[in-house]
Amino acid sequence: MPRRIWREWAQDQFLGVAQFGPMRMERGSIKFFVLMTLRDQPLHGYGIIKAIGDLSGHAPSAGVIYPTLQMLEDQGCVAMNEEDNKKVYVLTDVGRRFLDEHRDTVKLLSTRAAQPRWSSLPGVGRRIGEIARTIFSNYSCLDDEKILQIEHILDVARKQIGEVIFARKR
Repeated sequence: MPRRIWREWAQDQFLGVAQFGPMRMERGSIKFFVLMTLRDQPLHGYGIIKAIGDLSGHAPSAGVIYPTLQMLEDQGCVAMNEEDNKKVYVLTDVGRRFLDEHRDTVKLLSTRAAQPRWSSLPGVGRRIGEIARTIFSNYSCLDDEKILQIEHILDVARKQIGEVIFARKR
């Protein structure tokens, strides 16, 4: 396999967002996450940021959340109340209807958010990241023979990991 193609494959396998990073927020999905977090209880801005981070693995910035909350308030999907000098946001009936009307999108985002993240396996994620960094930071030292050796090592490791995962308990 030519080096360029191998490098692109390895980046996809080792550094792809779906495999290693937090879930990427698609354009327009933040409003759904805001509304989904408010379904169960009213929250202030920081609480919404934290809840979205817990749900998706990606805590959006205040610079994203507050304009989104303002837009949702303008659309009537959320209402803001002041409690103890904090702005607390609550989902309105309009917001509930919006979530209900877009239940397929909500289900898709909920399913993606529920997938395991590397944070649930920190030692594994760290080690795989170290392998990827070692390979890519030394890319200029690789020739075709070394690439084949690395591929073989990775194939053996993948097989051994599969044997560990699927081994029957005795």
